[in-house]
Amino acid sequence: MSHMTRDLNNLRDMLMRMTLQAIKSVEITRKLFKTSDLNIRKEVWKEVDNISKVLDTLREEIINETLSFIARYQPLGKELRITRTLINAAYDIFRISRYCREIARIDSMLSPDNGISSIKDIDPIFDDVLRALNAAFTDLKELTIKRESIVRSVDEIIDLHYMNTLKEVTSSPVISREKAVKAVLMRHVERIVDHAQYIENYVRELQP
Repeated sequence: MSHMTRDLNNLRDMLMRMTLQAIKSVEITRKLFKTSDLNIRKEVWKEVDNISKVLDTLREEIINETLSFIARYQPLGKELRITRTLINAAYDIFRISRYCREIARIDSMLSPDNGISSIKDIDPIFDDVLRALNAAFTDLKELTIKRESIVRSVDEIIDLHYMNTLKEVTSSPVISREKAVKAVLMRHVERIVDHAQYIENYVRELQP
């Protein structure tokens, strides 16, 4: 194995560590839809915020290390395109954690009430969200698009949920707090899946 291949694999490993943190962020955020216990929610707020900060740091590290890699080896062809994918994907992975943080902030603003656990029909959607993320991240790891249809399908499902939520809001002359909050939450969920789709698109561009 050449030094360039070894160092490129190390960069890819750094990125995959980011994906694990992003999945963890989504899984922890989901807890807010399951509990009204204020102490548990506070722990979730703190943990989600910490993960977002960690991913921001890792994103900067990947950018710096990738630029150093490019300067050192001056890669061409697929290796150069992979480095671009690493930088782009690092941003999308970080953004996923930021949307989780925004969901947690909404929950904290509703404190000490039940928070977003009182919002119906969103918790089950996280099964699809995690399915899309795991598919996109696995394709990113393998640099294949074997699971592209999964990500696309989930993206369509979530878009439909989001549009239906907007219709609920726009069709009513009086908007309840629950409907307004649900619309904002669904927007954040929809954006998380969008970033999974973006990652899948990056990997698609690498295909011969």
